[in-house]
Amino acid sequence: MQQNTNSKLFSGIELPSFSVSTRLIEDLQEAEQLPMYSEKAKSEFIISPILKELKRKNPFISVFSGFALNIEGDNDLSGNPDFILSAKPNIVEIEAPIFCLMESKNKAPDEGFAQCAAEMYAARLFNKELGGSQTTIYGAVTNAFDWIFLKLENDTVYIDSERYYIGNLAKLLGVLQYIVNQNKILL
Repeated sequence: MQQNTNSKLFSGIELPSFSVSTRLIEDLQEAEQLPMYSEKAKSEFIISPILKELKRKNPFISVFSGFALNIEGDNDLSGNPDFILSAKPNIVEIEAPIFCLMESKNKAPDEGFAQCAAEMYAARLFNKELGGSQTTIYGAVTNAFDWIFLKLENDTVYIDSERYYIGNLAKLLGVLQYIVNQNKILL
C-alpha cells in the first residue's frame, strides 16, 4: 500500500450542510465538565454523541463500537476499530458494506494513521469476502477535538492535509455526511 499525505480529500467539494441539534450541543457541553484523560472517555463522551447525531440524520446506517474486525486467510488481519459505520440499517452483527472506520487516540491523531489504514484495508477485505465490490473506504483518526480523515482507494491511502475541529461541528458533520452520501448507493 502507498501513502499520500498531501491530499485535500474534500477540497473543491461542496459539503452537505448539517444542522447541529441542540441535543448534541448539550451533550458536548456536559462532556466539558468531565475528565477527558483517556481514549475511552473521549470516545464515550465526545465521539459517540457525534456519531449518534449522524445516525439520527441517517437511519439507514448502523454504528458499531468496539467490534473486532477479523479477516482470516493469507492476510490474517485483526483489529478493533473504535467505531465502524455500515451501510445497513438496524443490524446487530456487522455486515458489509463497511464504509468508514474511526480510530480514537488520546493525544495526537497522527499516531493512529497506520492503525486506521490497516483497519480500512481489513474492512475492504471484509466487504470483498461478503461479495461487495466497494473499493473506497474512509477512515478518521481523532483525539475527539481534532479529526483527520483518510481514504483508501485502490492500493493508496490518502491522508487529508486539512484538519477538522470539534469547534466547527457543522463542517465536521458535513464531512461525515458527505462520506455517508457517497455510500447511499450501497443500500
